[in-house]
Amino acid sequence: MLTPKQQKVFDVIKDYILKHWESPTLEEIQNILWIQNKRSVAQFLEYLDEKWYIRRAGWYRWIKLWDRIVASQIAIPIPIFGVVNAGRPLNYAEEVDAWYLHISKNLIKWDLKKYFCVKVEWTSMNKFKVNWKNIEDWSFILVDKSINWNDDLSGAYVCVVNSCATVKKIKKEWEQVYLIPESTDEIHHPIVITSDDTIEINGKVVDVFNF
Repeated sequence: MLTPKQQKVFDVIKDYILKHWESPTLEEIQNILWIQNKRSVAQFLEYLDEKWYIRRAGWYRWIKLWDRIVASQIAIPIPIFGVVNAGRPLNYAEEVDAWYLHISKNLIKWDLKKYFCVKVEWTSMNKFKVNWKNIEDWSFILVDKSINWNDDLSGAYVCVVNSCATVKKIKKEWEQVYLIPESTDEIHHPIVITSDDTIEINGKVVDVFNF
């Protein structure tokens, strides 16, 4: 935690960097905050450095923000809930947000609680495109859990079948439900869901990230 004065100095540095893409000088910080001398500014910077809010690089305009600080200003952490299969539903679906994917605030403009991410395993959806990007083996997918699959049968959805997770297109015909792959690999076939199976639709895939 920062003291109020430390927070003011940090806010000046952060806002200046985000606006100008370079750090302020000691003199500029001193003038903006009406601090009497450079030594006081230097002491504030030492505190911020010790608390891992900034790092000092050793050259002109030498103040840098740590990556976690930059990410918190321009991106939003969306929880990653493990691995989902793009094959048969083999991986158990566990909502354990062990880590996060930081996604630009320009992309996530609505209620953040609607979204989660999962990592895709295997190739049953590698021909399917979301925003012109394929769902590949080891892609990360962004899922909007507020979208009802009955509203858009052309989309890809994260489904939990008998407590196991998969990502597929969905087709419903009378009382029969089919999970449809879209793949370059002929090994993948539609999965027929019977009335004895339990199926939950966790949300629609709205974006794909391939690192």
